[in-house]
Amino acid sequence: MQAMGLMSTDIAIRLPLIHPPEPRKEHLLSNPTDSIFLGKTKWLSTPVFWDYRRLINPHIAIVGITGSGKSYLVKTFITRSSIVWDTNALILDWTGEYEKWVRQAGGKVIDLSKEHLNLLDLVGMGSGERTKQIISALDILADLQNFPKEREEIESALEKVYKHKKSPELKDLLSILKEPRAVRMIKRLTLQGSDFFSGKSTLTFSSLLTSGLVCVNLRSLPSEELRSLAALTILQFTKEMMRRQKLQEEKGIKLFVVLDEAWKIASDERSEVLTIIREGRKYNFALIVSSQNPTDVHKTILSNSGTLFIMRLVLREFRKYVQESLNYSDYVDSEISKFSVGDAALHMIFSGQQAKSSTFIMQKIDGEEPLFVFRIKGESMEIEMEREQFMRALYELGVNDEQMAKVKDRFEKAEGTLSGTKLIEMLENFGYSKAAILAFMRKLGVPEKGLIDMFALARRKRASRGMVDAVLED
Repeated sequence: MQAMGLMSTDIAIRLPLIHPPEPRKEHLLSNPTDSIFLGKTKWLSTPVFWDYRRLINPHIAIVGITGSGKSYLVKTFITRSSIVWDTNALILDWTGEYEKWVRQAGGKVIDLSKEHLNLLDLVGMGSGERTKQIISALDILADLQNFPKEREEIESALEKVYKHKKSPELKDLLSILKEPRAVRMIKRLTLQGSDFFSGKSTLTFSSLLTSGLVCVNLRSLPSEELRSLAALTILQFTKEMMRRQKLQEEKGIKLFVVLDEAWKIASDERSEVLTIIREGRKYNFALIVSSQNPTDVHKTILSNSGTLFIMRLVLREFRKYVQESLNYSDYVDSEISKFSVGDAALHMIFSGQQAKSSTFIMQKIDGEEPLFVFRIKGESMEIEMEREQFMRALYELGVNDEQMAKVKDRFEKAEGTLSGTKLIEMLENFGYSKAAILAFMRKLGVPEKGLIDMFALARRKRASRGMVDAVLED
């Protein structure tokens, strides 16, 4: 009986090591000079090397709330891939997240507000194929499919202009169009300030794909529609250049294309993103799609990317969307809700005769640079964020440089940890309303109970100093 008791105790100790399951070591271990090291598994501390040859495809999706470590992970992947395989990287940057880092890393930043990319360029493809691509982009971004008469006229006009002009531009297309709505759709792409797609191209597109580290600043364009059209056009041209490459086995990945917060084009099944997901492997070409809102990423991308990183997700609806796409256990879902900065669940779809998918928990992502973290503490909660992510959130709130320096100094003097009440008091002293501060704190991921506790404590402190405060509104 005593022996049985000892065996039961031993089994109980070992249970955490076998649940949840982790992939076999032969799937995770690889030659460190020909793969990318990511970190170690949580339970068995097995080193995890990313080797695209063992996966169904080289594409990567990353989801997680603001400040969970997504951009840090992308930078790690790009940096290590460049070292291991001399990989090029093209970042389509919606928010300006990567611009400063790319400059510091010696890369090139393209400001689209100062460039032109002729929408009617062929980049080596046939006019019929390019016509289909332009119509597809307008279907996605301007709901052109809901206007069949205008759609037919624009398609017919494109065919005519390609037939009669060697290097046509949007002005040539406009000269043919007659239907008022069709004219308005195209003319707005030629107006001053929105004319990135009109005139002759100033960008040599092939150089974007072969110049090492390149960041295309989409934020400089004036509208989400123009940013999405620019990204779609660049993806279409990339796909065509990719198809013209010789199908041959080469070492490593030739190009990573990064789409960060590309919700407009990552959520539509007609997008070039899905085409690249299906075809990219043949050409040593990989896509990295990153989003803080998983529902902005089409389920086909989530379920068909060879690698998916799930970082911290607070909202249950977001976690449910990802869990239903990948079908992992409730245990993994529970762990994801408790992640700190840099923690991740990793879902990999292995290739080969015994192919299977597996979702497992990792220790913190092993990165190329120190992960500077700010912590906001409350009575019953603690929020972690990358320092740069936090400072960008302050910038989006409207905090000026002098005020940002004060907040940063307060965090650093407290070794990176500040109470939420102190932060609220600072923002109030800067003149921000309670509604603005609430929206800001919610964006950081502070739960409602934490908000109530923080504001209540701040109110008591003001009251103790003889100050009057309003009651926190629902």
